[in-house]
Amino acid sequence: MHGWSVPPSYGDEDALDTGLDAGPAVRERRGPADVLEQWKDKFPDVEVRTQSVVGGAGAHLVDASREAALVVVGRRIRRAPVGSHIGPVTHEVLHHASAPVAVIPHD
Repeated sequence: MHGWSVPPSYGDEDALDTGLDAGPAVRERRGPADVLEQWKDKFPDVEVRTQSVVGGAGAHLVDASREAALVVVGRRIRRAPVGSHIGPVTHEVLHHASAPVAVIPHD
């Protein structure tokens, strides 16, 4: 799940327009699939679904967790000794998901 916001130069109706072949909607839909391609090749038995949505990913992941066996979210490794070490999406999913959640740290 990849959440993104519509750029201010586009109206909401443009973000949903499938005619935006060269626009941000197409680039945003393709991004997650490109990143996961190597892992899908390495683990072909694992079902992976990618989805790019307008708005924050947290609520969409919580909704999708109702049909999931496992929800995997990433978090950046933060070196600061104080403060939040997870972001708002990870926080929302940990507290509201219906399925088990795996949090994977990354740089």
